[in-house]
Amino acid sequence: MSVAKTHLEVLTEVERSAAARRFSEEWADRGYEKGDTATFWNELLRTVVGMHDIVTSVRYEERTDARGFIDVTIADAKTIIEQKSLGVSLDKPDVRQGQQVTPFEQARNYANTLPYSQRPRYIIVCNFGQFRIHDLERQRPDQNYLSFTLAELPEQFHLLDFLIDPQRSRQQREERVTMDAGELIATLYRALRQQYIDPDSAASQHSLNVLCVRLVFCLFAEDAGLFGKDAFYSYLHGTPANRIRGRLLELFEVLDTPVDQRDPYLTDDLRSFPYVNGGLFSAKANGAVEIPNFTDEIKDLLLDEVSRDTNWAEISPTIFGGVFESTLNPETRASGGMHYTSPENIHKVIDPLFLDDLKTELAEILAESGVSANKRRKKITAFHDKIAGLTFFDPACGSGNFLTETYISLRRLENKILSELSNQQTFLDVGGESPLKISLDQFYGIEINDFAVSVASTALWIAQLQANIEAQTIVTGVIEDLPLVDAANIHHGNALHKDWSEVIEPAECDYIIGNPPFLGNSKLSAEQKEDRVTIFGKDGGLLDYVACWYKLAADFMAGTTCEAALVSTNSIVQGQQVTPLWKPLFADGISINFAHRTFTWSNEAKDQAHVFCVIIGFSHVERPNKVAWTYRRASAEERAAGAPREIGERHAVEHLNGYLVDAPSVFIERRSKPLSNVPGMAQGFKPADGGNLLLSPEERDELIAAEPGAGKWIRKFSMGQEFINGDDRYCLWLPEITGPELKALPHVRAHIDACREWRLVQTQTGDAYKLADRPHLLRPTSKFKDGTYIGVPKVSSQRRKFIPLGFVDDGMIPGDKLYFIPSDSRYIFGVLMSTFHNAWMRVVGGRLKSDYSYANTIVYNNMVFPDATDAQVTAIESAAQAVIDARELYPGESLADLYDPDNDFLHPELVKAHRTLDRAVEQAYGVDFSALPEAEREQAIVNHLFELYVKETDEA
Repeated sequence: MSVAKTHLEVLTEVERSAAARRFSEEWADRGYEKGDTATFWNELLRTVVGMHDIVTSVRYEERTDARGFIDVTIADAKTIIEQKSLGVSLDKPDVRQGQQVTPFEQARNYANTLPYSQRPRYIIVCNFGQFRIHDLERQRPDQNYLSFTLAELPEQFHLLDFLIDPQRSRQQREERVTMDAGELIATLYRALRQQYIDPDSAASQHSLNVLCVRLVFCLFAEDAGLFGKDAFYSYLHGTPANRIRGRLLELFEVLDTPVDQRDPYLTDDLRSFPYVNGGLFSAKANGAVEIPNFTDEIKDLLLDEVSRDTNWAEISPTIFGGVFESTLNPETRASGGMHYTSPENIHKVIDPLFLDDLKTELAEILAESGVSANKRRKKITAFHDKIAGLTFFDPACGSGNFLTETYISLRRLENKILSELSNQQTFLDVGGESPLKISLDQFYGIEINDFAVSVASTALWIAQLQANIEAQTIVTGVIEDLPLVDAANIHHGNALHKDWSEVIEPAECDYIIGNPPFLGNSKLSAEQKEDRVTIFGKDGGLLDYVACWYKLAADFMAGTTCEAALVSTNSIVQGQQVTPLWKPLFADGISINFAHRTFTWSNEAKDQAHVFCVIIGFSHVERPNKVAWTYRRASAEERAAGAPREIGERHAVEHLNGYLVDAPSVFIERRSKPLSNVPGMAQGFKPADGGNLLLSPEERDELIAAEPGAGKWIRKFSMGQEFINGDDRYCLWLPEITGPELKALPHVRAHIDACREWRLVQTQTGDAYKLADRPHLLRPTSKFKDGTYIGVPKVSSQRRKFIPLGFVDDGMIPGDKLYFIPSDSRYIFGVLMSTFHNAWMRVVGGRLKSDYSYANTIVYNNMVFPDATDAQVTAIESAAQAVIDARELYPGESLADLYDPDNDFLHPELVKAHRTLDRAVEQAYGVDFSALPEAEREQAIVNHLFELYVKETDEA
């Protein structure tokens, strides 16, 4: 293992961009095909792309059957590279094997001579100054390609990420095999379930779950070589279906019995199986396990499809735990879909929490110059002992995927240590002593579902056995796989009821990790709400369920150096949840050390439901160097080159407050009046009429047809949804109607009478009953005056860059999902339609599911408007009017249509008008963030607004 390899594994986006800039400067204006190709690509792949194992992954000057040479081959990435000298045209044909061909055509001809399985998907042509990436799966790849120059590399390096394929292809293969295996187990599960006498009983469900866990372990052990070649398949293959049940009972007993304690008269096929240990096959640990009778169809399914046609040695235990548990767990299965947390998302937690630092520490040991071999060996050994002494605790471990991926990561780090201790030799001879120090007993968990506990333990065992196979390529001594000699400490129980110190002492715990339940206030059961009250008291009334884990983790870590990182829905750093959660935690000494700001968490294999999450690293020990990741949507070109949908960009920060903003730890609480000198924003009318004063378009037409005089008293009515979508709705608006006028309108009177009757039968303590003496009014109308107002929808899709505000001047009555500002000010409208207001809203506002949920008392009343000069006010007014004018260029389109980000290309004048407005507002605030990328710009805006808020409230 090289020092460079270890260092590159912790390269951040910022470091990669800097490396790309250095590379482009170093290679500017030079490059000769014959002499520089290998150096150029080795350096690019190592320092910028971050490729590991270049020596084994990249081949140069590989001969083809067409008497030519492929300049560069990266087989695992299915890529070949045709390199030309600097200045050589990538479009000009040249003679090759008697043909006039361009560099791309030359490479494609070489590709066509390869065996079909070795043919590339990508061809890169390069002349040291320009790169072209051709995807052969595209239509006309000779014309449809991605192109960038060497000078553009610092901005475009993501386009080469598809070359990091050894790890990516392995993960993709493991994921595919694992998902297929999960489907097969689900099919087997359903078939076996039908064979139970009482399949719905708790005993039968427990037995079936344990049976499936045991079968999975046997299938893995068979394909991983732990049972001998095809041992499990052969053991059952010749058995009639009606005897499979008995054969499995015999096998499970043998697997749970030490070899020296077994029946000496066992048949040869049973005697060949090893002792497993670990409690997986123990009747004492699992209770009596009922196994139903097999049919011929179930036997064929198990042996032919599940066993013979699937390579269980390739499954990912990190993924499979979640897939398996959600496939078989009745509670999870009822919610639909198969869920798992991807390794990539897990690493967003564990890498900044500890893994990046461990890799860097090892890299520094290996890079230290002037150190003797003996001293270096001692330092490596001390580091080995250090990581073997770390402990990890997941207090909501589910199927163990966070613990499993952490274990795998530490074992891979251990393999690098063993490689270094072997002085780069092929094998490390350790004699009879095992060199392995990372053990499962470093891992602790609590899980409420007993079946998930079994799955977690099994997933960790499989991870251990897979890691042993990898380690065996480094050491010459035999690593004993079975019997299992250690196990993770997974406890069954409710983490919110259990004393965590009974699982692991706080002083002995190094890191808390995990992904506690994603449950908002409205989804909590009565018992879960009681849990929250127990932990937070009356102050936790709106908090998501995950907040309970934050509080317990903070209490657990007090007085220790333990650190935690948890995945959470982003609502705990927005709106009304910030103060009740973070204010007491900060008061108790908690610091946020790193964070992944809002990103899309995709944790389902099928019909993915996107949840908007954050990851927060926190502890009582404040780190001096804090970091935060901000996410942006990948461009079409980046997606075409294999980039993820969202790209996280890492930033150093001085401080992270409860909103994950690099600003002082202030808390935005309800304010009854605006902080700035602007008109108040009020909430519209909440109907309490039983539907008797509100009218659909059809009901309005029918009423006017029956009673033409009623038209005078009918107004448009709008909630936020109708306002955004442009839908029509109406109401009877009667605050000024007189007795004689009403007497002439019997149909209108009937609506009023019906409203009174409905209100009189409502709960006497509620608003509706109290309004029974004013049945002609939606609500008291004193807060609403006729005239122009700015409508502000309460709920809006999170996909939109801007909440679509608009002027209302036709007397439309706002409902309670539509706020209103009684003003026709283009200045106020302009500030509110700017990115400044919307960025502020995205941070301090709340959420309804994933949508924005606006609150006038939180967002509007606490936002500091710019201290603008007259000229700046005029500029904003002009730009705001341009936005209004641009909207009118697209008649027939609703605000929903105009502000759908997928349709921006259809509204170029509106997009342009908003850019002009943003510049005008930015100038009024006295800042210039225009050069920053979108995600960084929005973060800078929020930081600035927080600074203004602190200044304004201090002065107040």
